[in-house]
Amino acid sequence: MKLIPTSRLVHKNAVLTAMVFVLTLFSASFANAQNFGDWGPAVSVDPNRLDGVNTTTNDGCPIEAPGGDMLFFASDRSGNLDIWVAYREKDSDPWGSVIALPAPVNTSANEFCPTPLPGNGLLFVSTRANNCGGAGNNPDIYYTRLNPVKGWLEPVPLSCDINSGAQEWSPSLVEAYGVTMLFFSSTRTGEQKIYMSTLLPEGAWSPATAVDELNWAGAQDARPNVRKDGLEIVFDSTRGGGAPDIYTASRSSIYEPWSSPVPLGSNVNSPTAGDTRATISRDGERLYFGSTRANQAGDSGSDIFVSTRSRQH
Repeated sequence: MKLIPTSRLVHKNAVLTAMVFVLTLFSASFANAQNFGDWGPAVSVDPNRLDGVNTTTNDGCPIEAPGGDMLFFASDRSGNLDIWVAYREKDSDPWGSVIALPAPVNTSANEFCPTPLPGNGLLFVSTRANNCGGAGNNPDIYYTRLNPVKGWLEPVPLSCDINSGAQEWSPSLVEAYGVTMLFFSSTRTGEQKIYMSTLLPEGAWSPATAVDELNWAGAQDARPNVRKDGLEIVFDSTRGGGAPDIYTASRSSIYEPWSSPVPLGSNVNSPTAGDTRATISRDGERLYFGSTRANQAGDSGSDIFVSTRSRQH
């Protein structure tokens, strides 16, 4: 897939219409319950820094594209926090051919927490100027799409039913049983907490509500990611004290509350480092996340790690 810059003159209504169209392409057949084994020991996706994914700077917010051939992530290697993409031919190949997304996705602002969607859509977070109030250019969630002719279309912010005058991070979009849900975290109450909004029949988003069973008073509960069937969620939380760890919860249907979150085991979480923004691949077999644990001796920044598991039949 070739990435080509596009004009900033794309009409916002056309982009929003395209987003609704893309969301309707999700298949309800993905909503079947699935069983998996435990997550295996996490390994660096680029331990020797040969593939251009991990660097001596901060690399994190990883998420696999729906086709499994691209890894989107955030990095400040250029001096600014931008969204980058690595490519591969098949699951067993190492990631390579790393490039930064062009304008109008990346700007002089900070862009991070990318979430690629089927149909070449992309949700991401940016500190560019927003329209939902608050002090300064606080992070908001934006949507764009890669047009095969025009390149990346002008990003548009989601409505103020989702964005606010506070900080919004890490969108995770799921369609299951004909319901389209957007999970994200926000500081609108002072702490990072997990919220959810539903796409209404007319194409608008419902006002976001806190997912109370996932949030812990006094902790930062942030950066949720939901499996494609809507029945498993991962996020990072400081509820254990100290640096954030990755937690998980599940539910028997999208109409049921989530189970009590539990931390993933020592195969994933480090006893001393911060582990953040975990994401589950579309087949449910790979868990990517950013971690401040050492990728190489003397590391001080964040690197990208992955854990794998097998499907149980």
